[in-house]
Amino acid sequence: MLASTMRTLPELAKFVNGSGFPLQIAVERAVHQTSTKWAVLHREHAWLHANGQSGFADLIIANDHNCVMTIECKRVQESDWIFITEDSPEKTVSSRIFINNTKGHGREHHGYFDLQSSPSSFESDFCVIAGQDAKSRPLLERIASEVCTASEAVAQEEWPHANARSYGFRCYVGVVVTTARLSVSAIDPAEVSLADGQAENQTITEVPWIRFRKQLSHDLAVPPENLDWSFNGISKAKEKLTFVVNSGHLVRFLDKWGLFNESLRPLVRAG
Repeated sequence: MLASTMRTLPELAKFVNGSGFPLQIAVERAVHQTSTKWAVLHREHAWLHANGQSGFADLIIANDHNCVMTIECKRVQESDWIFITEDSPEKTVSSRIFINNTKGHGREHHGYFDLQSSPSSFESDFCVIAGQDAKSRPLLERIASEVCTASEAVAQEEWPHANARSYGFRCYVGVVVTTARLSVSAIDPAEVSLADGQAENQTITEVPWIRFRKQLSHDLAVPPENLDWSFNGISKAKEKLTFVVNSGHLVRFLDKWGLFNESLRPLVRAG
């Protein structure tokens, strides 16, 4: 008689925990714990972008100020994500966020817009993940690119309905929630050796969340500035932004989230 090949219950539980779905369930519960500020709109939401890309968003949540967050949950084991900044970095509130704003509520806008939002954080365009294959495209770049595309697709899906109802202002933000420990490594460029590429005297600080901002695709997010005089603006105009949040700090991040009214004035009519 052949020996039984049935897996034990603890083995089945291990498969479930390895899937990452329990983290998604826990994140959804955490959203509900933010009192009345945030609500879950969709989970496992199918999206289709105008560029033909498609996928499923883990969670889409919204608050009572018409901010929509597309959340990608990333469970990793004993992992560190280290973000590189220049020496003595300062925290920023600058954010590039996708906006739907319909006629009758200020200037009509459907696309990215540079705003200011809380909470403040450090900002980086480099992320080192321990154990990652150096030859493959960095993991966070792939995740950030997809969550930005998903967030844009959600905005595109809502835009015709918002226009038909003159709905007004709505913003869309991509967020990666991860169990990885997040840290910032401040590097003085003058102390990086050209001979071996090693950075000396790094200052490494653990952080609860960070802005990950860089070119994630070839398309322009916003019109480049001063193009008549310089081509430097093309690079900055391609940058998009994703918030990366440690899962243990998610509720605090959501509680602190908000847009600065002053930065909205060029877009939304006063009152």
